[in-house]
Amino acid sequence: MKASVVIFLAVLFQYSCGNAINPLIAPLARETGISEVQSGLFFTLSSLMWLIASPYWGRQSESVGRKRVMLIGLGSCSLLYMLFALIGSWGLSYHPAALLLFILLLLTRIASGLFFSTVPVAAQAYIADTTQGKERTSALTLVWIGSGLGSIIGPSLGIVSSYGFMTPLYVAAILPLTGFILVWTQLPSTKKKNTLVNTRKYQKVRPFDKRIWPFLLLITALQATTLSMQVTTGFFVKDQFHFSLSEAAKVIGLIFMFSGIASITSQLVFVRTLKLSASRLLIIGTSLILLSFTSLFFHTHMAALYVTFTLLGLGIGLVLPGATSGASLSVSESEQGATAGLITAAQGLGTLSGPIIGTSLYPLNSLYPYIATSALFLSASIVIWIKVKQQHAGNTKEISLN
Repeated sequence: MKASVVIFLAVLFQYSCGNAINPLIAPLARETGISEVQSGLFFTLSSLMWLIASPYWGRQSESVGRKRVMLIGLGSCSLLYMLFALIGSWGLSYHPAALLLFILLLLTRIASGLFFSTVPVAAQAYIADTTQGKERTSALTLVWIGSGLGSIIGPSLGIVSSYGFMTPLYVAAILPLTGFILVWTQLPSTKKKNTLVNTRKYQKVRPFDKRIWPFLLLITALQATTLSMQVTTGFFVKDQFHFSLSEAAKVIGLIFMFSGIASITSQLVFVRTLKLSASRLLIIGTSLILLSFTSLFFHTHMAALYVTFTLLGLGIGLVLPGATSGASLSVSESEQGATAGLITAAQGLGTLSGPIIGTSLYPLNSLYPYIATSALFLSASIVIWIKVKQQHAGNTKEISLN
């Protein structure tokens, strides 16, 4: 099996497992007495660990090897999400005190956050080790498609909740275990590790480095917007339309599946087929995401949620490849591991702040989280638009994705 296929499957399985929990949190919270703010902490503290650990795993991938870091991540993901499913099932069956259940579930989320960034960090760095220029961009696109497909497969597993509310997580936990076996048996180790360890030539990259900070800002805003919407939409669907526990999980999963399909479609059409430059992807993608917020004026209709998340998915499919590739191609070979860590840390920061925004504002007004994140994303988009304009004004060579 080709290394690129193994990398793709590892990322796909990791993100599928991680995203499977999203449509379940809000209905689980409503059923067990866990508050909106407490449920937000499941995402916030997990993301904080992700943020803290991402640069560490980037450096570890330089010293102990990309393959080993991926194995650590896939194995821990399978175990921790299985544990979350077991605790959740226990809580629904035996009705313990809400605080006790919350603490147990939170501890598993914190642990999973520490290890989740291993696979995307090591995968990006592995590709940087083994590819150059346009070949690298094409290979990185597989990582983005893998994470995008994960956003389809994971939430769509909510469909099997009719066999038991936590069944989607039991199924999801099998996926990274499969990825572990594939990486262990099929992925060659890169030789770059020994060179870097012996000569100590790998370099750190600061998050405010002028070459990459606009990309990191946009990635953070994108992730914050996405996670805020994912966290609050679960409550919104349950509260607005009064679905049962299983019905809510199915509907939320379907909404997220629409978004994921749109994301993959835009990547295949604009990135892989039309091969637009990064600047065009960023301009079109940010515009689509901002447009998605307008459909929320019709929030009392279920169709508006499908339109919102479909447009959001289309935009994500363009913005994420443009921003991630732009950051990777803006730094030297010796800075790839550290940059991959910062990209993943930026996603972690967004995943940290998004649920805080969503769960703190939702009790005040169900639309406040969407208004706040749209303002945040608009600000980051303006920064990118200015950068693109400066590139053209200075006749700077565009970062091409073709």
